[in-house]
Amino acid sequence: MTYRYRWAYPLWPVLGALLFMVLLSTPGWGQEPTLRLSLRRDWGYGGLAGRIEGLFSLRVEAPPEVVRVQFFLDDQLIGEDPEPPFRYQFRTGDYPLGPHRLTAVGFTADGRQLQANVLERTFVSPSEGWQTVWKIVGPLLALSALFVLLTVWVERRRGYRPGRGYGLAGGAICPRCGRPFARHWWAPNLGLRKFDRCPHCGAWSIVAAASAQELAAAERRWATPTAAEPAGADDEWRRRLEESRYQDSP
Repeated sequence: MTYRYRWAYPLWPVLGALLFMVLLSTPGWGQEPTLRLSLRRDWGYGGLAGRIEGLFSLRVEAPPEVVRVQFFLDDQLIGEDPEPPFRYQFRTGDYPLGPHRLTAVGFTADGRQLQANVLERTFVSPSEGWQTVWKIVGPLLALSALFVLLTVWVERRRGYRPGRGYGLAGGAICPRCGRPFARHWWAPNLGLRKFDRCPHCGAWSIVAAASAQELAAAERRWATPTAAEPAGADDEWRRRLEESRYQDSP
């Protein structure tokens, strides 16, 4: 066997050299442990393309041997944290507008220094930040309004006609107490239904817009008080029905 594989002996140095080169190219192998710097928005605008404005925190994930961390903005020391978790909070308005480089340096007990990664951000003014936010939120609000109008149109096709005392969102019948009420315009839409609160019994439920015939039948069903109800219950119910009808009407 020894003589059979003698031809492979010259290849062992080559294979060893290749393995050593692979280890050297592996990230983190044979290097000092480094710090991981991250940026967190506490309040304000943190938008696209690294443009930020407001209150932010620099956070560092460090090895156990790191005892303190210094934070830098464009190679200028802006803060230091002597104990973990290493963190530094700052406001972009305290520094000039424009592009900046954020980094950190950690110090071990034996005097070694560990360099963190660099974050590049652009500090912008509050007005520019909110303008950018509006460019993002504006189309979303427009789509939401379009969805509401589409929902009303579909409900009209299903038999509901606005202007009959239940407002633009239409009337619904409470699945708990069976009484009709006007759906609130501010109630969250869930497709063609709303998550709404009945003003009569106070129950929250997912209700669809009832047709005019269904609402009229529910009104007739509750128009006459039952024997279990006092004589004045009919008047009280009618008053609450009128309030629920018109309180959200446009």
